[in-house]
Amino acid sequence: MGNAVSKLEKIMMPLAGVISSNKYLLAMRDAFSIILPFMIVGSIFGIMSWVVLDPQGTVMGVNGLNVGASLTGLTGEAYLASDFVTKLKNLQTLCGLVTTIGFDVFSLLLVLSFSYRLGGIWGGEKFMTALTGVAAFLIVTPQKIGDAGGFSTAYFGNKGVLTAILVATVASWLFVKLSKNKKLKITMPDSVPPAVAQSFAALIPVGITLGLFATFSAILIWFDIPALNNLIYLAIQAPLLGFSQGLGFSLLYQFLVWFFWWFGIHGHNVTAAIQNSIYMPAQLANQAGDASYIFSNGFFEAGLMHIMGLVIAIFLFSKKDSWRAVAKIGAPAMLFNIQEPLAFGLPIVLNPILLIPYILAPLVNTIIGWLVISGGLVPIFRFVVPWTMPLFFGGMIGTGSLAGGLLQVVWLVVDIIIYAPFVIASNKIKDGYEEK
Repeated sequence: MGNAVSKLEKIMMPLAGVISSNKYLLAMRDAFSIILPFMIVGSIFGIMSWVVLDPQGTVMGVNGLNVGASLTGLTGEAYLASDFVTKLKNLQTLCGLVTTIGFDVFSLLLVLSFSYRLGGIWGGEKFMTALTGVAAFLIVTPQKIGDAGGFSTAYFGNKGVLTAILVATVASWLFVKLSKNKKLKITMPDSVPPAVAQSFAALIPVGITLGLFATFSAILIWFDIPALNNLIYLAIQAPLLGFSQGLGFSLLYQFLVWFFWWFGIHGHNVTAAIQNSIYMPAQLANQAGDASYIFSNGFFEAGLMHIMGLVIAIFLFSKKDSWRAVAKIGAPAMLFNIQEPLAFGLPIVLNPILLIPYILAPLVNTIIGWLVISGGLVPIFRFVVPWTMPLFFGGMIGTGSLAGGLLQVVWLVVDIIIYAPFVIASNKIKDGYEEK
């Protein structure tokens, strides 16, 4: 077993190191992290709108807690026609304005944050690079919707994620490359204010970059080709979303995440490209109500708690003082899905006896989640919640249903059962041998 681990380590460590240290992928990961607060705030207001304030929803509706009827003393059509319901709908509209910022213009925010990060890693002026990326994205976005004209948020939401990544990459690279060419730089006298000098220095690079994007868009229009957003969505993103909903692909994704983690490498960083380009758009589509994807960011983040199954199994079955001591220290962190104290303190990393359950538990959770959501027993994970949300509450809020929290409880019970035999078997292994 030790030889097999050593051979795998020699293969996986260099590969994972290259992927996880790639500056472009790190910039992409950071770009999504930067705009995460907007998503969470938008989701909170979405939960308020759809779960709490909806006159026929979970809290107010007759099929839920029926609070609306209790407060008004009205039922049926009289309740729906009441001033109370009108006020609830007005509050829903206000919540919708905030939700729009988090989801309906997500791709626009992504272009801004990603271009900013790319400007930094490629040595350009970050803010000007970000503005150039946004301008390029607007140029390739269809600008006449109906007779009145204007933009449609359909091109700024979940359908525009891959377009945002592509446009931000190309526009940022072009601008930074051109701005480093001294022949294209307009130099102003020292007496000119720095901000003015900077704007003139970027004038030609910005003009060339945006001119190229405008030419490209004009060619598409001239030959009556669909806009870039539609091309990328129909040719790449939509097929990827459909393919990613297959159980086999999702299991492979989970396997890679936790296999890398077992080697001590941040598995979610290594697979960030898959998460951000496939499962994040699925989450956005669920939140917007455009689709009902089973496998999304929220689904997999709700399953992060599988290591809590190991913690409980240790408390129940382990006779090793070292394991029980680490479990006591790591348990509070695991309440918020932070596994590092256990991963490196127990350790889980490169521990042969925990390899199988560490990877098997999330795979089994994925299958169970797929079965119950497909069968309609649990709603899809619609709402974005912080990945540190504790067990039960994360599932309940993410799905907007008590069934989501119960799903996490079922996962935990199954995880305890999976980890238990291996924890019991570890009692027979001496600490010295294990450390070796």
